[in-house]
Amino acid sequence: MAAPVHSAILSDIVFVVDESGSMGNVQANLRTNIGLFASILTGTGQVDAQYGLVGYGNGSVVPRQITDFTNAAGFATAANGLVASGGTEPGYTATAFALNELDGQTDLFSFRSNAVKNIIILTDEPSNGDITSFGTVGGSAVSESILDGILTSNNALYNGVLRGSSTIASYDDLIANHSGSIFDLNQFNTTDQTIVQNFVTDFANKKLQETLDFCDLNPNDPACQPTQVPEPGSLGLLGLALGGLAFRLRRSKSKASA
Repeated sequence: MAAPVHSAILSDIVFVVDESGSMGNVQANLRTNIGLFASILTGTGQVDAQYGLVGYGNGSVVPRQITDFTNAAGFATAANGLVASGGTEPGYTATAFALNELDGQTDLFSFRSNAVKNIIILTDEPSNGDITSFGTVGGSAVSESILDGILTSNNALYNGVLRGSSTIASYDDLIANHSGSIFDLNQFNTTDQTIVQNFVTDFANKKLQETLDFCDLNPNDPACQPTQVPEPGSLGLLGLALGGLAFRLRRSKSKASA
């Protein structure tokens, strides 16, 4: 018989990061603490994660890929490409971009076919400036309702590291509808590394539990399917059966030559 063995859940995480002028500390803390985040998320062996990065709102190209999926060290290096000089923050469009869903967009992010899609947006402004020149879905600018449908069709988790009541109001329904949580950006927008590391530790532990909970809620998702391997007893029975077959074949050959 084959026994199901639950291997690590694959999690493809895209950080969608506001590049406006107030986000410099956040970007620096993300670069320097992604290793801590990854060590907690994957340290138990229950999750196999990789990390992609979108920057948006820098005033020139909105949104843009900073890196396709990579490990924590590669992510930290790539995150040096973030800037903090923009002023328009079309977060809905950037999230659709992170899921390869804008019209005419090539699949920039190489999601694994059996991975949980996990989008984390970091911003201190509500989504604004979601105009057609920054990207469309079905010919329309990306609205909250359009983004809700995209997250649903991708069965994606959505989390926000946010600051300000208007920012939270812009994203809270989307996050609640897609099994995520809202985290306090103020705890990540500081130079006090004790505060930052405590925040990252709490954030990573909650992300770990959220990923595990995903499979409890979505047992038929490809990311949650167990690998079938023969049980030790089954292997023994198989070996005996093959041995008996070989013995019978040898006896048949002996009789034929006698």
